[in-house]
Amino acid sequence: MPTDAPRLSLMLLLTLVLVIYWKFLRKAELRSLGLNLGRLGGDLKFTLLAAVGMGAFYLLAGFLYWAALHLFTEDATLAFQDHLRGAIFKDNSWPALVGVVVFFPVLEEIWYRGLMYPPMRRELGRWPAIVILSLLFAFAHSNKFPINQFFGGLIFVWAYEKRRTLVAPILLHMLGNGALALLGWALVKWQLV
Repeated sequence: MPTDAPRLSLMLLLTLVLVIYWKFLRKAELRSLGLNLGRLGGDLKFTLLAAVGMGAFYLLAGFLYWAALHLFTEDATLAFQDHLRGAIFKDNSWPALVGVVVFFPVLEEIWYRGLMYPPMRRELGRWPAIVILSLLFAFAHSNKFPINQFFGGLIFVWAYEKRRTLVAPILLHMLGNGALALLGWALVKWQLV
């Protein structure tokens, strides 16, 4: 059983309760949470372009981190490998992959960008809400140094701002998690970490 199964089960249950509340008690459209498929074609194009940019950003950030480690650390290779070990998905079972690549992105985007971001933006303003929500998103993950999740949170809220729907950030989140899962599998298979 994957180690994330209890967390995923809790998130599924809470999201189901939220959707029932939203739809039946509040009598609100799910589109008001950002779940709108009306512009799916544009969201798909945007997501593909954003995913390329996101990949380039992470490659550049990884290179700068690697270079900084070589400037300020004696054993930079070991430090970089330690960081990679902490950033990759280690459980490559099918249930874990489906959870990480499909369910967690959908549920996290509903909660962070759909439910939490709009009122934070209204009360705090755009940039404070973006930074605070990205920090909350990062520290909700169980990484020792969640810098990847912080930047991911910034990118996902940017996608939400640009498209005004959760479709683009959900798809970006799925692509990002899928890329990390694939990278983790490759690094372990080729014994690079």
